[in-house]
Amino acid sequence: MTTGAKRSRRVAVIGAGAAGLVAARELRSEGHVVTVLEQSGGVGGVWRFDARTEADALGLDEHRPHKARVHSSMYKHLRTNLPREIMSYSDFPFDSAVLGPRYSGDRRRFCSHQEVLGYLEAFADFYQLKPLVRYHTRVLAVEPVAAAEPASAAGSSGATTGSEADANKKEEEEEEVVWSVTSERLASNGRASTSSAGGSADGDIGRDSGSLAQEREMYDAVVVCNGHYAEPRLPDPDQVRGLLPPGHFPGQQLHSHNYREPAQWAGKTVLVVGASNSGEDVSRELSAGGAARVLLAARSWKNEAWGADAAPYGPANNIYRYPMVSELHADGSVTFEGGRREGPIDAIIWCTGYKYSFPFLRGAAADVAAVSDNCVGSPLWLHMMPPGPLAPGLSFIGLPWKIVPFPQMELQSKLIARLLSGRVPLPAENAMRADVAAHLQAMREQGLPTRYMHMQGMDQFAYNDMLAAMCGPDVPPLPAWREVLYRATSALKRSRPEDYRDGDIAEAGGPEAARAVQESEADIRGQAERLGLSLGAAKGLAGSEAGSVSDWVERQRAPAVAAAAAAR
Repeated sequence: MTTGAKRSRRVAVIGAGAAGLVAARELRSEGHVVTVLEQSGGVGGVWRFDARTEADALGLDEHRPHKARVHSSMYKHLRTNLPREIMSYSDFPFDSAVLGPRYSGDRRRFCSHQEVLGYLEAFADFYQLKPLVRYHTRVLAVEPVAAAEPASAAGSSGATTGSEADANKKEEEEEEVVWSVTSERLASNGRASTSSAGGSADGDIGRDSGSLAQEREMYDAVVVCNGHYAEPRLPDPDQVRGLLPPGHFPGQQLHSHNYREPAQWAGKTVLVVGASNSGEDVSRELSAGGAARVLLAARSWKNEAWGADAAPYGPANNIYRYPMVSELHADGSVTFEGGRREGPIDAIIWCTGYKYSFPFLRGAAADVAAVSDNCVGSPLWLHMMPPGPLAPGLSFIGLPWKIVPFPQMELQSKLIARLLSGRVPLPAENAMRADVAAHLQAMREQGLPTRYMHMQGMDQFAYNDMLAAMCGPDVPPLPAWREVLYRATSALKRSRPEDYRDGDIAEAGGPEAARAVQESEADIRGQAERLGLSLGAAKGLAGSEAGSVSDWVERQRAPAVAAAAAAR
C-alpha cells in the first residue's frame, strides 16, 4: 500500500446500471470527480424493462443504428434466478422492509425484475448518486490522447536545481494519458437532439456538424460499465447449417434479447435453443402460455441426466429435450445432433447468450479491448484493465459471467478507485501480463475454449477474496454465507427445476444452508443498523428518524417540498 497523498481524478463512468452506480459511489468516496454518462432516462441499466423489440430480431447487423437498438433484454415476467440476499451489494440490504414501499412491492426471495430496479433506485437515492448522472447521453467515442505538458515545464525560465529536476522527472514518469470522450445528447425518444444547424446520431463524429448536442470532454480516466446483455450472440454458423442468410428456414426466428412474453406463440410449435437460465425460463413460459409443443435443445444441461430424459415436462407437460441443433431446413424442419429431424417448427428462439460490445472505443483503446470469440482484450488483467500504458486509466466493470454480479462489481469498483487514486499501486506491466498468462494456462489445463475467458462459476469467490485483499485491510472479504447460499441455490435448481424459486433454500442445502440463512439475516440487520435504517415499521436505529430508505428519502425531500409550497 502506498502512503502518499491520494490523487483526485476526473472520471467518466459509461452506464448507470448496477455496475455504473456502485462505481460512481466508490470513485466519489475515494475523492474522484465523477460524471456518469447514461443513454436512457433513468438508472438501472438492463433492469429497466422495455417492451420494445428490435426489427433485426436475431441481431445479425452489428452496425445497426442506435435508433434501431433496444438495450434491455428483460422479459416481462422475469424473476431473479438468485436469492435477493446474495444479490445485494455488501453494505446495502436488498430487504423489502429496509427499502420501504417507495422501492419495494415484492417480498419474495426470488423477486421480480421490477423489485431489482427498485433496489437500484433506492441505492442511487440513498447515496445521492443521481446528481452525478447525465441522462439521455450516448457515448460516441472514447480514445486516449497525449497528456498535456506539465505546467512546471511550460513557460519556465532559468535553470532548475537538482532536486527540482528529480521531482520533475518523477512527475513526468507518473504522467498518464488523458481521455477524450465524445458524447451526444438524446431526446427522450432516444434520438439525437440537435441544434438548428443540423447533425445526427449517425453522422461522422469527427466532423464539425454544428450540432450543439455533441460534446467532447477530457477526463483522466474512463470506467466502462455498459453491460453485456444487449448484443445477441448466436451459435457458430458452421455448426448450425442454414442459420444465417441465405438460409431458407420459413419460420420465425429471434434471439431471446427480443423475447418479452409468450402470447404470440400460443398453439404453435416452438424450438428454444440453449438451456441456461433464459432457455429454461422461456421454455416454461411458452408451455404455460399455450404453446402446442416446446422443444428445448442444448449441448449441456444443468443436470446432465436431463439430456437423456425423453419424457415431456413443464407446466403443460409439453416440453421435450433435444440435443443441439445442427441444421435448419427450407421445409420448416430442424435436424439435431445425432441425425433426428423434427418439424414443422413454427418459431425458433435462440437463448444462446450475448457478446461483449464497445462500439465507442477508438484508437489504442479499441485495440487493447478488441473482442475475439467473446474474450475482451488479450485478455484483460483481472477482467478489468489492459496491461500496459492505458492502465489504470481505462477499466471495465462487470465482465465476468455466471456469477453473483452486484457484490463483485462493488469490489472491482473499490479496487479501480484505489488504483486511480494511488492508494493501491498498479502492478508493473510484466507482473500484470504474468497474471494473464497464468489464467490462460489454467484455462488450457481445464480444456476451456477462449469464449469462456470471463466465465467464473465457483471461481468467483476466490476472485472476490483476491479483490478485497488487494484493496487493503479496510475492505473485508464477502461473508461466507453468500457462497453457501449460492451453492444451495444451485442444488435447488437441479432438484426442483420447475419451482425452485418458491422452494426452501435451507431445505435444499441442509444444515449448512440453514445456518447461512440465519447468518444472512443477522448480517442484514447489522447493515441496516449501520445505515441508520430499520427492518420493521418502527423508527430507524442509531438515532435515525427514518425507518426505511423510503422514509429517509421523504425526510430529505420534505424541506424542499415545504419551501415550494411556501413560495406558491
